[in-house]
Amino acid sequence: MYLSEMQPGPKTVPPRNVSSKELDLLSQIVEKRLGMDLNRRRQERLLQMLEKRVKESGRKDLMDYLNFVDFSPDHPEWRYLEEILTIQKTEFFRESSQMTYLQEEILPEIKAKKSSQNQRKIRIWSCGCSTGEEAYSLSILIHEIFQPLSEWDIKILASDVHRQALETARKGLYPEDSLKTVKDDWMKRYFQENHSDSENVYFVADILKQIIHFRPINLMDKRYPVKTLFDIILCRNLLIYMTALSQEQIIGRFRSLLEPGGYLLLGHSEYLPDRRDFQRNKFNVFQTPLN
Repeated sequence: MYLSEMQPGPKTVPPRNVSSKELDLLSQIVEKRLGMDLNRRRQERLLQMLEKRVKESGRKDLMDYLNFVDFSPDHPEWRYLEEILTIQKTEFFRESSQMTYLQEEILPEIKAKKSSQNQRKIRIWSCGCSTGEEAYSLSILIHEIFQPLSEWDIKILASDVHRQALETARKGLYPEDSLKTVKDDWMKRYFQENHSDSENVYFVADILKQIIHFRPINLMDKRYPVKTLFDIILCRNLLIYMTALSQEQIIGRFRSLLEPGGYLLLGHSEYLPDRRDFQRNKFNVFQTPLN
């Protein structure tokens, strides 16, 4: 996913060897690049990780390092810094009530509407897909509901700022413990055990991968590299760690990329202020007007 799942908390006191000037600069850089409200994070742990990276990168001190990345937005060092700032936490069929609502109501409704209009194109975006569990969960639901799938044009865009997480997602190899939320019959249909490994791990079936495209996208970019409108956008447990301004900007971009009657799914603890261009449904699901 795009941001850490650490619980928001009060502003912590920085370590003694970190000046308020350094902390202010770090906060500014993180907000500018990732839209994050650093006051919501465990600052001491983050700064300790950065101190280690300062030594590894050969910079003189923390301020030298922060100034370097601030004025070098395209430098490869940013990939490492983004990975420090984006701790991954996810699971298959996370927030089960919302996923059940998606399976039983949203996807069948979209299927019926598209069929009545003689349309077959469906586009879904999984933002902050992390190591791919959400995207593959969506693919399972698509394969269960849209049969025969060959009659449909369905694609899932799965994005994250963390490139290493995306590589893990593309491989589609998961330990048995992470698959506890997957139904037994789905395990048999969509996963294959890797017998050559010392631990119990499973490969995702190729048919699930075929409709997913993993790619790096930073939600703070002014323009997203997409050329289509989406029927569904999932952005769950990301916005809560961002500044109010960043949240507003991202929601506005999502709105412009949703089809009329399209759905936006947020995390259960996230809040979307009252907007005329979204109607709130159950389980923190929001829908755009039909026209």
